[in-house]
Amino acid sequence: EQGFEVDDSSLTQAVSTLRKMLKDSTKSPEFVKTVPKRGYQFIATVERSAPLSSNDQPVAAEITENDVEPILTFATPAATEETITETVESEPIAKVQETKVELEPATAPVTAPAKNTNKWLTFWLLLAAFIMPILVLTFTNPAESEFKTLAEIDGVKVQSPINHPDLSSWLPAIEKCVLRYNTNHTGMLKPTEVIATGGQT
Repeated sequence: EQGFEVDDSSLTQAVSTLRKMLKDSTKSPEFVKTVPKRGYQFIATVERSAPLSSNDQPVAAEITENDVEPILTFATPAATEETITETVESEPIAKVQETKVELEPATAPVTAPAKNTNKWLTFWLLLAAFIMPILVLTFTNPAESEFKTLAEIDGVKVQSPINHPDLSSWLPAIEKCVLRYNTNHTGMLKPTEVIATGGQT
């Protein structure tokens, strides 16, 4: 009358769970035997026990061989519509004694300091990642380039970095560019200097 229904898809899992709860081995079973191509069979003796009284005193009742044998019904995935009915084999009845076991409440391991440490570590790493670029930009000055003046065209100095190759062969092309730019850009738009770099022949 008590229990749960098992369908074809969950039969194997239910028997596996039952075996774990009974601590029953699949190689040498004491309670549930696998019947090849048919299903499963209970092979242990069965005893009924009365529910615990209000005093929580364990009570065990025994079923003799003359009493009604329980009938177990299992459906296997191989037999979808077919139901297999097996009766429990009669073997000598062993008494089952129930014992009351008190469990101590399990205490969870203390992990708060580890989480707190990780939180602070993350905070400091992010702060350092944010501040380092600011410090680099603030305290380092890029080396200022030194320039040499190549020519002065229409009031505009043409300069080149000292460490670059000689650009004197490019001066006629640079002069044309500066004059053309100055004709289109006068007043505030007129450049004061032009820096020429590189040079390929």
